[in-house]
Amino acid sequence: MPKGIYKNPIERSKKISEKLKKGILSNCLNCNKEIYRRPYEIKNNDKLFCSRLCFWEWQKGKTKNKYNKDQTGCKNPNWKGGISSLNNKIRTSPEYKEWKQNIFERDNWTCQKCKNRSSKNNNLILHAHHIKPFALFPELRFDINNGITLCKECHNKEPKGRQINAL
Repeated sequence: MPKGIYKNPIERSKKISEKLKKGILSNCLNCNKEIYRRPYEIKNNDKLFCSRLCFWEWQKGKTKNKYNKDQTGCKNPNWKGGISSLNNKIRTSPEYKEWKQNIFERDNWTCQKCKNRSSKNNNLILHAHHIKPFALFPELRFDINNGITLCKECHNKEPKGRQINAL
């Protein structure tokens, strides 16, 4: 009979379990269940968990603690000294998001140039456009009368910020 082929499946499973027992007894990092680790798994730091489910549960626990309040702002190891631009801070602020929402609602989710409307069937990308440029008129940034709803195509055709002075 060729090497490695067993007539009896029980005999085969006994051989496999004997090979596993040649490893080192270790504990699962998540549930502390005893598992056997082969020498190459120890060397490569593999098979630290008894199952994928245990790994996923352990991973969830790690990500919960990763973003706690003790690591926000300057306490975060990735902090680079508050280098976010003022423009970025304003455009991600709740006031700006509310301004955009108010513009869209006022214009009934319709582009004011081509009159295309965004709906469930027509997934049109809309932009809230400042009539007087964002950079040149800081006092009008959150003024609803300084905004208009445009689709992406019409918004790309509009002159940008400082280009209006050249016209």
